[in-house]
Amino acid sequence: MAPPQVGGRGAASEELRAKVLEAIDEGLKDVLGESCAKSIYYYFQMCTGLRVEDVVERPEAFVSFLRDMFKAGAQVLERKVEERLCTKFGVNPGDVRGVDLVSLIRMFSSKK
Repeated sequence: MAPPQVGGRGAASEELRAKVLEAIDEGLKDVLGESCAKSIYYYFQMCTGLRVEDVVERPEAFVSFLRDMFKAGAQVLERKVEERLCTKFGVNPGDVRGVDLVSLIRMFSSKK
């Protein structure tokens, strides 16, 4: 399942948003598989009232949700998503070591 597309934004902004959502989707699927990733999206929406597309504007809500759901195991998911973000945006993971997932999502979704 490809991450849902978002509309109403400029082409460059839309492209960045799509890349961030793809990285999140791929990271979750890498660790948990496709059906589990779909379940996470469903429960995220049910528990928070937010859509997956909203993660770009509200990354703290998504990370908090993962931490509530997976406790210490959320670190594995966060690291995998961070790796995917770095790959998609051509950034060496060592260059952003110590930067949390919320900050990375914000940084990559607003990149010029």
